[in-house]
Amino acid sequence: MSWMLRLQERLCGLAPWDARCITDEWFRAHFDYAADVVQQWVGGVLDLPTARLLNFGCGDGITDLALMLRHGATAIHGVDIRREYAKLPSIAREQLGMSRIPAGMTFETITPGAPLAGKWPLVDGIMSWSTFEHVQRDQLVPIFSDLHACLRPGGYFFIQIEPLFFSPFGSHLKRYDDVPWHHLLATEAELWSVIQAHQGPIDASETDFGFADFGVDGYKKFVFNEYRALNRLTADELVEITTGVGFHVVRQVRRHVEMEIPAALRGKYPDELLLNNEVFLLLGK
Repeated sequence: MSWMLRLQERLCGLAPWDARCITDEWFRAHFDYAADVVQQWVGGVLDLPTARLLNFGCGDGITDLALMLRHGATAIHGVDIRREYAKLPSIAREQLGMSRIPAGMTFETITPGAPLAGKWPLVDGIMSWSTFEHVQRDQLVPIFSDLHACLRPGGYFFIQIEPLFFSPFGSHLKRYDDVPWHHLLATEAELWSVIQAHQGPIDASETDFGFADFGVDGYKKFVFNEYRALNRLTADELVEITTGVGFHVVRQVRRHVEMEIPAALRGKYPDELLLNNEVFLLLGK
């Protein structure tokens, strides 16, 4: 079936789409902002129309779709431990009026830590958006080593993480708790009480397409368990681990917030750690 879709696209082009249909803020953020950032970093070193790309932690695939539609990518394989990407055809229909997603997009559910190298030809580029803070620490070195083996010599690996754990909202709980650094000041029980007590809607830009699967209370539990599993990776550790398995740093940017650090945290953690909210890292092989 895929070869028929590819032939159809060669003859007739991609299915029509219209960004004016977008109503969902989560979709808009990933279709516009995230895709533009990836384009700036990856598109600056690779020719997206001819590059074979791997998205590690592709989630719902919205950013991949935008790279295809808005930035000319033609071959992206997304992998994730969850199957949120299975919703993409219906999401694209709802948010873009699109009858089918591009044939050059493929997706795969993987087992955490399972090797990927050797499953397909070497790729030209790898990207990962807000994924590696969720990987268990003992799996970081094996996974980065495996991804190094998936990349062709001369290829590039772009990593973005936001928010980093020690930053004001590094708990990933801001949709329920807007107290900066609360996760470093309160106990888990206190944090869970805040989440349980939260009433009303959460920020639309923070509400992904999995929300409806869980329901209000189920989503609270899911997000809190995600917080408890965060690996607390820092930007320095990310660079150290990735270069340790053979990558070299091509470019990096660390973004910081301008906020007053609570007295209880001053001296307990370095200011740099507490204020570094986001890291962009471009690696080469």
